[in-house]
This record gives sequence, structure tokens and C-alpha cells, in this order.
Amino acid sequence: MRLIETIKDNNYETISIIGLAKNAGKTVTLNYLIEEADNYNINVGITSTGRDGERIDLVTQTEKPPILVTEGMYLATAKKALLLSTAKTEILETTGITTAMGEVIIVRIRQRGYIEVAGPVSARDMKYVAERLKYYGAEIVFIDGAIDRKAVSSPLITDACIIATGAVLSRDMKKVLEKTAHEVECYSLKEVASHVKEIFKKVNKTSILQEDGSTITPNIVTSITGGKKINELINEKTTHVFVKGAVTSALLKDLRENKYLRGIKLIVEDGTKIFTDINLWNGMKRKGFKVETMNKINVLAVTLNPISPAGYFFDSQLLKESMEKILPGIKILDVVSGGDEE
Repeated sequence: MRLIETIKDNNYETISIIGLAKNAGKTVTLNYLIEEADNYNINVGITSTGRDGERIDLVTQTEKPPILVTEGMYLATAKKALLLSTAKTEILETTGITTAMGEVIIVRIRQRGYIEVAGPVSARDMKYVAERLKYYGAEIVFIDGAIDRKAVSSPLITDACIIATGAVLSRDMKKVLEKTAHEVECYSLKEVASHVKEIFKKVNKTSILQEDGSTITPNIVTSITGGKKINELINEKTTHVFVKGAVTSALLKDLRENKYLRGIKLIVEDGTKIFTDINLWNGMKRKGFKVETMNKINVLAVTLNPISPAGYFFDSQLLKESMEKILPGIKILDVVSGGDEE
């Protein structure tokens, strides 16, 4: 089944596309999905957590693929980005949401052309904009995201996500595979048991659950700096530790020598809150470290870009086959070479 068919058949309405680095193929993935949706007569909406569609990357000064849209599609983008687009549009709404490039405006595409997208930054604003795009007629909304703004992939905002990865991550294919597998693992964590989830939802703070169902709430400002305090409060009766907010390497370092580590589960809000070193994460897993999530993210596919703007590239088929081996059950597409195989 083609990716666009999977999205449609499962009634997914909002899809985020997260690039693990600049030039990982995120825009190529978006263009591929736009084309596929057009072939299946699906009305789509587009927005972004940053800026995309510009011909030259402002950071790397490398050429980028433009975003091509056709008549009937919907777009939420900032005013200055809209003025740089060649597609003819009809303004449907001014949202009042401000960005560095001006107010976010919702438009309908009236004539085929290229667009630049610069949408809302905050998760709350993004959720609002996605809902408005659907209100005006978008059956599926694609949100162009980024690894440094991956909160948009939270199941509180989107129904599912697609992860774009590729040669740009490293000249060593093994490292590309490792980094990608780590991100997919974090996004795909098992959801915690419902009764435990309800306890932590009621507390709604970083807290420690004991065998008898009672909770201990450490007196900390954030989990980022509160690791030592959390570690001190874990004892032989602890079953779960819920972290509200980011899970960082600093936090894991504070917990890794805890003698009760093997017997507890660390619970995160969702996989977008994990910001840890891969080696530290894997080392703790070997010690029996277990992590579950309050809200599981649905990873629909991983798309590949075997070419790096630095001038090196991987064998496309080898990269795809290697990724399929380490991510069984996940759809893998090389969008540069054509996407879905018939």
C-alpha cells in the first residue's frame, strides 16, 4: 500500500514531517506527498514550524528544492513568505499569529506555482492553524517540522509523523542508521499502563510512584536541573518515575547509578521530549533501564536522502536495505529515487 493510501485509509488528518538535520530530504518528502495527494484527488493543507521552500538555505547557503503547489490546496504561511511565493492565492484568514516574517495568513491556492512556508512556532498556535486549514477544506494537513522543533510531532498536535533522514547526518552510514533508529525508538515508545497514566495525569508534575499507589512530588523547578533530587527520592518501593518536560542527558546521568534503576520505569510525556546522548541511552538500556510514554507517537514512515550537500553520497539501495533491517515494520522510502515502489 502506498504511503498516501495508508494516511487516507487510517483517516489521519494531520501529519508532521520531521527532518533529523538540515538537507535530510524533508522538502523532497513534502513535495512527494503533495504530488501523491494530487494523484489521489485529496485536498491538502501545508504549514511549517520554521521556514521552508526558499531556493537557497539561509544557514548552509546550499540550493534547496522549492515547494510546488497546485490549485485548490491550502497554505498557512507568514506574510513576507507569501510575498516571495509565485503561486497565486486567495486570502481566507489573517490569524493574528505573529512570526519573524510577519503575521500567519491562511490562503487557498488559485494558480499553480512555488511557495515559501513560514508558519507558527508554538505548539498551541500550530494546533490552531492546522484546525483552521481543515475548516477551510484541507482533508490532510502536512506540517513541515524540524528536529529542533519536534514538539509538533506530539500526538496532542498531529495524528502521525514521517521522519526524514539521510547522508547529511554523517559520512559513516552506520552512524546514520544508529541516529535514525534512536529517534524512531524514542518516538515509538510503548504507552504506559492506563491506571498508571491516570495517576500521573492527575498529578501533572514530575513525580515518583510507589508500590502502594502513592506519589512523591520532588520540590524542583524543572526536571532538567532536578535529576539529583529525583534520584534521592527513588527507593526500593518505587515503580515508576514520571518526568514532566524534557528528558536530557544530564537527568539520565543523575539516575544511571541508582541501585533501583532496573526495577523502575521512566515515564515521559511523549518521544519529542527526549534529548539524550545515544551512547548514554544505550548504556542505560543495557543496565535494565526502561522507558515508556504517556502518549505514543505513530511513526508512519522513514524517508531517505542518500545524497549530502557536502558532496558525498551513499548507495541508495544499500541504505534502504540497511534501514529496513534495523527498522522492521516501518515503511522505508527513498524519496529522491522515486518514493513508493509499485
